[in-house]
Amino acid sequence: MLKYTFILSFLMLVIGCQKEVQSNPENYLSATENQEFKEKIVKYFEEPPKKVTIEKKWDSVHNEYYSKKAKSADLYHYYKDNDGYIYFAIAKIAPSLKIKKVATIGKLKIENDTITYYEEICRTWKMEAPELKEKTKVLFDKIVNNEEVENYYTKNSQPEFWIEFPDDINYYDTKNRVWKTK
Repeated sequence: MLKYTFILSFLMLVIGCQKEVQSNPENYLSATENQEFKEKIVKYFEEPPKKVTIEKKWDSVHNEYYSKKAKSADLYHYYKDNDGYIYFAIAKIAPSLKIKKVATIGKLKIENDTITYYEEICRTWKMEAPELKEKTKVLFDKIVNNEEVENYYTKNSQPEFWIEFPDDINYYDTKNRVWKTK
């Protein structure tokens, strides 16, 4: 309990120092639009089905698998800036003995119903939902406000765990739209 009190106090201090972004998806998207958005990006943030290569994950034969994954994902945050970039934070269930999730925070641009730009800015460590929601909000606001989040990388945030990727070894390749190892 003391640990969560410390985390909450720290989060409140950090949040008080930055501009809060109005990012509740319900303020921008209907329930149908929320689901359509998740369906549009699910093949990026989800792993392909077992024994399916990254190149084959786009095949329509896998649409049912990805549809289920999209339905189980939670769109925590959504914000569209003046340049047309959509920032998002989406959480999915992570393998764990207890129910935990990871969040992906990214940005994209859609033109003529096609994703013309997609970037995953960071992926969190797996956490239980209350902690993940609090930390994701802090990170999301910083990213939308164009503030640095390197202090939240694992090597800089000990003993807390915030951002698992990127790190010194892993980075997001925006051209191929995948995480890669240096």
